[in-house]
Amino acid sequence: MKPFAAAGWAMAAAPGVLLAVGLIDGSYAASPWRFAVRETGLWAMRFTVLALLVSPLLNFRLLAPIEPWRRAFGLAGALYAFAHLFFWTRQYGFDWPFLFDELLRLFLALGLVATLLMVPLAATSNGYARARMGIARWRQLHLLVYPAALLGWLHFALAVRLDRTELYAEAAALGLALVHRVWRGFAKPQGMR
Repeated sequence: MKPFAAAGWAMAAAPGVLLAVGLIDGSYAASPWRFAVRETGLWAMRFTVLALLVSPLLNFRLLAPIEPWRRAFGLAGALYAFAHLFFWTRQYGFDWPFLFDELLRLFLALGLVATLLMVPLAATSNGYARARMGIARWRQLHLLVYPAALLGWLHFALAVRLDRTELYAEAAALGLALVHRVWRGFAKPQGMR
């Protein structure tokens, strides 16, 4: 694995490793599941946004070595989202009737839909799936990252007691990624999109 690719995977794994160590050694003893829900949700959003920002940054030739980070960060965003959903269900003791009732709350429903949209993205993030699907269909499927990110951001925005500064920074980053995507769509010939 090339050094830049390895660095991307290491950055993607670091928050999960730190969280796991803290859960194992009892650092979050007061409310471990609540802390895990919060942290995995924050990192899911952060890595999804970072994955989307890699494409615009690749317009600068000096940043070409970070291209593998898009996959590492995108997959990390999905895995942290799955962990977020798991820890949320664990926080309430897997009380399924209660959890299904909770999904009537808009911000929780949006978060669930965002997480479910990440399932096909994570499942097809490997080279085998890309080759089997063909590059055009694979790229079309992976456009789901945009609605997933927007719904995840709305989930984040409607959640209580979260840092507004990070929320606005992520909104700006998502806006930049969307503008870049639309610009690329118009700038390239039909067969190249």
